[in-house]
Amino acid sequence: MTVEDKGRAWSSTILAGLWEGNAAARAALTGEVRGLSDAQLGFRPTPGRWSIGEILDHLCLAERSITRTISRLLQQAAGLGRIGEPGSLETPPQQIDLDVYNRAASAPESVMPSPNRPIERLLAGLDESRERLVEVTRRVDARVVGNVRLPHFQLGDLNFYQWLAVEGAHEAKHLAQIRRIKADPGFPKQ
Repeated sequence: MTVEDKGRAWSSTILAGLWEGNAAARAALTGEVRGLSDAQLGFRPTPGRWSIGEILDHLCLAERSITRTISRLLQQAAGLGRIGEPGSLETPPQQIDLDVYNRAASAPESVMPSPNRPIERLLAGLDESRERLVEVTRRVDARVVGNVRLPHFQLGDLNFYQWLAVEGAHEAKHLAQIRRIKADPGFPKQ
């Protein structure tokens, strides 16, 4: 199975696999929130916890941050001669430690959300941030990015492929959070 964006398949089977996971996480996320009312988007299960709207804003900010990190990582890899044809470089691992990643953590200040944004604006922001991440990733489709790493606040140093895996894992982590909010007895019916 290949993952496509705007009709174009990934040449790299590694990238196709990572984007298949990322696309599935995004589809599940948007399916879960599409059509929610402002009251539902703004509902907080307990004081100090994020609302669904804030989670969506956070996801958009985080994806933009991941895109900047991946762009910087690709610049460093190119400068070091660590982007090449398949077979010319060893492909680094793509897995991340989900046990560590799924532990509760405080988000960095740079990805703290803003409250009270309409669903259309939140979904448009997610579409825009995804478009940019795909665009940056396309720069190295059909090539291999060597083991150049940049730090993640929770997982330590990650390579290009692991950063892409974080994107899907991040959305899956917050999708579970959204489902818990929607299951709360106080969640608005409309």
